Amino acid sequence: MQDGQQQPLPTPALSNPLPPTPKQVTFLDLQSYSVISEACEIWFRKYHRWFPILHQPSFTALVLESGDLGISSGYGPVVQAIVAITLQHSKHEQIGDKLRHDWQDQISASVVTTAINLPTLNSIQALLILIGDHLGLRHFLLNNNGLAATSPTALRRLPQFVNTIVEQEEKIRAYWMIEMLDHVAAIGARYTVGAALTPGNPLLPCSDSMWAFSEDVMNENHIRPYHYCSAFSLCVILATSELSGVHNFLLKPVMMQDFEQRDTWQSEAQRIDERLTMWRDEFVAAAYRLINAEYVHHDRPEMDPYIVLTNCVLNAAVITLLQQRVPCPSGIEQDVEPWAFASSRCIYAAENTAFKVRQMEEDELLICHPHLIFSIFVAARFYFVHSKALDANVPTNLHSLAFALHTCGKRWPLARTYERIIRIAVAEYRTPIAASTVPKEFFDLKLTTLEITDVLGEWVESVGHSLTITDGLMPGLA
Repeated sequence: MQDGQQQPLPTPALSNPLPPTPKQVTFLDLQSYSVISEACEIWFRKYHRWFPILHQPSFTALVLESGDLGISSGYGPVVQAIVAITLQHSKHEQIGDKLRHDWQDQISASVVTTAINLPTLNSIQALLILIGDHLGLRHFLLNNNGLAATSPTALRRLPQFVNTIVEQEEKIRAYWMIEMLDHVAAIGARYTVGAALTPGNPLLPCSDSMWAFSEDVMNENHIRPYHYCSAFSLCVILATSELSGVHNFLLKPVMMQDFEQRDTWQSEAQRIDERLTMWRDEFVAAAYRLINAEYVHHDRPEMDPYIVLTNCVLNAAVITLLQQRVPCPSGIEQDVEPWAFASSRCIYAAENTAFKVRQMEEDELLICHPHLIFSIFVAARFYFVHSKALDANVPTNLHSLAFALHTCGKRWPLARTYERIIRIAVAEYRTPIAASTVPKEFFDLKLTTLEITDVLGEWVESVGHSLTITDGLMPGLA
């Protein structure tokens, strides 16, 4: 203390001294520039690669640099959606988990209400950010900027396109994101989903490197050569040109006990599988061209989110197409003898998915696309049921898939549901199906995974969540 400075009065001692009260964080603080800029930085660094629908340079210039952050501004719903999604990463330690969850729900509800009443491009973008697995958004489309390619060789014949301004490109990306989500979500549905798209040349999203440039640079480049196609575009082509074949095939009724119907079914299923195999070959070649053109400085270019997602969705399509003809475990009626071709193709697809998810890092799984979770479970369910049908040890690849679901479950409730089902099923692996606590539908591969998702979810909520299993992630694995 300096000379001449007045001695402060002593503070009376308290029997139970209180710690200093931290500044209370209010809901209004979520509208501050610091919170929103942090949220946008997190979004573009973590989440945007799975939903590349915003033009980052324009967004940064119009929103962050101009400070136009209000909900009534053009980008308002998008900004609020980003805050809702990234609030879990906020550095505000004073925000407890319950308050954080309540605020996320409040912001999300406000964004959905605003977006539904104001169907603009920004509203569509906000909805896509909030609910990546949302279905039935076609009525929000401002215009049909592209049509699906229906040839299995669509990858080879993509036309040359003229680049458009940023807003037009964002419309294209919003359109295709919705179409892709609708088609991928319908894998295994035995009902008609939406209207069929008219064949034509698709105006697909531009390359990732082009999408990272400013609007001025985009306007100066007029050609979209095929080898600079984006990984997002590859997933769009799979979803809109190939998955519909699987979906339409599963809609057809068939009596497997009738030899002629069964023979016709097998021939058509094999043709569809051959088409998917041909598409896979083209996809691999296109991915290599893309990697050489776009990712020369990346450490793990093969792990681009949409390369991973496309690969795993393709595997899920193969399994869904053929799984009903693999051996049934004891306790499930086997209509006809198993088809060896179906078993081998499903095993290959499941192994391919397991290999891919083993290469993913924890951070990639934590923020992964919701449809990747479904594809992982399709493979895990097949692995488990097929090994049980053969009375074999549970394959070790199931551990990779279950651990991936465990990691994804830190964010996605559906992944937690799927992981718990797998854990309980493995814990009861030697239990007869009639005595198993797991719903019988889980073991019946004549039912697609999409068909039983609601049944499994309801079971976990009512029964499965209270079952006690061992602490090990996957007990009983060989």
